[in-house]
Amino acid sequence: MALAALLAVSLIGPATADIGVARVVSAETYARSLLNCTRSGGWVEPDGSCIDRGSGKHSAYRKPLPEHRGISRKVAWPWARAMVANDVCGHVISGKPELGTRLARKGFSHRYYGENVGCGWGHGSAHDVVLATHLAMQAEKPTGGGHWKNMKNPGYRSVGIGVATRDGTTMVVYDFYGRRW
Repeated sequence: MALAALLAVSLIGPATADIGVARVVSAETYARSLLNCTRSGGWVEPDGSCIDRGSGKHSAYRKPLPEHRGISRKVAWPWARAMVANDVCGHVISGKPELGTRLARKGFSHRYYGENVGCGWGHGSAHDVVLATHLAMQAEKPTGGGHWKNMKNPGYRSVGIGVATRDGTTMVVYDFYGRRW
């Protein structure tokens, strides 16, 4: 009887912060489309349209990144969910591992990886937050900011994307990976 009570507490306790957090797969697909527009030298406009996709016109052409489903499901989405559940935006949450450890714990051991995150509190739909996040990362082009560098890095071979939302809060995670699978 004591064991059953302990199991119930351990199953209910830590997971309660995740209640109501939803994954938005259509927003993840949209995020990858915007990423690959910019990555291939196109440019994402404020309305979300892509001009000159694949042209190399606005920046050096980089091969579009395929989705790494394992990283999306096992690393990026759980991190987006954790950010929403903890109401924190960032690469580090107190008591939780950094990206390299999160990847390794799920069996992804390549040493070449990077992460971009975007956050929105009360800024419209998940798709709106994905677009605002992408436009902010793309705006780093003139200064060569870290988010821009990750988007354009030719060493990355795939990307896992996670989008989580609850009660008007949306978090977006891009986990770039150095080999395709």
